[in-house]
Amino acid sequence: MSKYICAVCGYNELNYPQWDKHGFPTHEICNCCGFESGFDDDAKDIPESIEEYRIRWLSEGANWFSSSKTKPLNWNLAIQLKRINVDISK
Repeated sequence: MSKYICAVCGYNELNYPQWDKHGFPTHEICNCCGFESGFDDDAKDIPESIEEYRIRWLSEGANWFSSSKTKPLNWNLAIQLKRINVDISK
């Protein structure tokens, strides 16, 4: 089964794409940052863009979201973010 990359944090173990081929959200939740397509980016009260969600998640400490899927032992946030062309070393 293919794995997919989170548009927010670059985590590459999503089971499904966050949006289908027609651009509709699949409501896939990222184990790393917790972003849910079709919910966080389309919230009724306060929708956030992918970039806004990323900035908030990083500013709050980039905490691992999932309580059922443990963070990989060799997890490296900087390398993960580079998968989506985000460089936090600057």
